[in-house]
Amino acid sequence: MEPGIINNALKQFCVEESKSLADVVQYLKMKYRIDADELILKKRLEKLLNQEKAVA
Repeated sequence: MEPGIINNALKQFCVEESKSLADVVQYLKMKYRIDADELILKKRLEKLLNQEKAVA
């Protein structure tokens, strides 16, 4: 299953480019008009990073 828009944005900005969650919030709001909370994005990022550790 292909990851969604939010997970792709988290992976691209936070993992690959080392940017903050505020940048991800701004990107989602400007490009997709998605109003996301930083706390929720933080939990998604932690889950994403834990999944990557489990695979490796």
